Amino acid sequence: MTTAPAETLAAEAKTEVAKRPIAYAPTLGFATAWSLWVLTTAVTLVVPDQLSAAAPTAVGILFAAITFGLTAWAALAYRHRGATLRLRHWTPWIGVLAAWLLVWEYSTAKTGWLEPPHFASPQQMLLVFYEDGGLLLSCTWHSLLLLVTGFAIGATGGLVTGIATGWAKSVAYWTNPVLMTIGPVPPATILPLVFILFPSTYLGSLFMVALGVWFPVSFLTRVGVSGVARGYFDVAQTLGASNRFLIWRVAVPGALPNIFTGLFMGLCASLTALAVAELLGVKNGLGWYIQWTKGWAAYPRMYAAIVIMIVVCCTAIAGLLRVRNRALAWQKDLVRW
Repeated sequence: MTTAPAETLAAEAKTEVAKRPIAYAPTLGFATAWSLWVLTTAVTLVVPDQLSAAAPTAVGILFAAITFGLTAWAALAYRHRGATLRLRHWTPWIGVLAAWLLVWEYSTAKTGWLEPPHFASPQQMLLVFYEDGGLLLSCTWHSLLLLVTGFAIGATGGLVTGIATGWAKSVAYWTNPVLMTIGPVPPATILPLVFILFPSTYLGSLFMVALGVWFPVSFLTRVGVSGVARGYFDVAQTLGASNRFLIWRVAVPGALPNIFTGLFMGLCASLTALAVAELLGVKNGLGWYIQWTKGWAAYPRMYAAIVIMIVVCCTAIAGLLRVRNRALAWQKDLVRW
């Protein structure tokens, strides 16, 4: 009779344990976080406001809905393994967010320790989204259109420049000096020149966003293409591969980690260029809205636009990260992400 190796038995036992449903017993951490949300809801609805800017009912209902959602999440976690793991992972942040909202609500609306107009309460922020929802939506759309268009132009130009520079020495001879001279210059420093050279502020802003993406993508794509091991090209050429095959099936896939690094850096640079361009030139967008509301000392409206801009930036980075994870799934066995 043969016995299975110890490694096989251990792997089978681990697989069997992984298949079992995890029962989520509410820990002290989750109980504390849930209690903080209950306390935040109670303070918002029961304690009278010292500021008469807005009624607390809507914010209290929102906090109560979040508390109810957490309760339903905990109930689902009793039988669902994925919900259990996610709830355990996010419990610390759930508690921190509740504590921050409690301090924010109490120090603004309930006590007036942080006085307006420079400090806004959650009630005022929610009222801004209700009253200026249409204008904020329009500004968000214009900012997204400018960001996506500029990023697409800059990333495409950067990929073409980087691949050509990394592949052909003759192209690198003429491109490298221009790349190293113009590329490191922050787009904000050439803002006055851009608005003189371009016929409209929109085209100038589009150029600034594209320029912020172009340099990091070009530079890191060139580094990635030129850094692919020579042995891969030799093997492909031995099998009769053409130059087109060598570029698109050997050089570019080998340079993908560098390319995505350049895209991340370019995205951050484009977001900075977008904010600067809209603050100083574009007649619509989140940056323009921030500048306009600041001029009127409408700080709650300014904070609302900043919150939307943060959400846009986080969503863009998370989306690019998801694309990177899918394209470089093979790298997970080599690098700890």
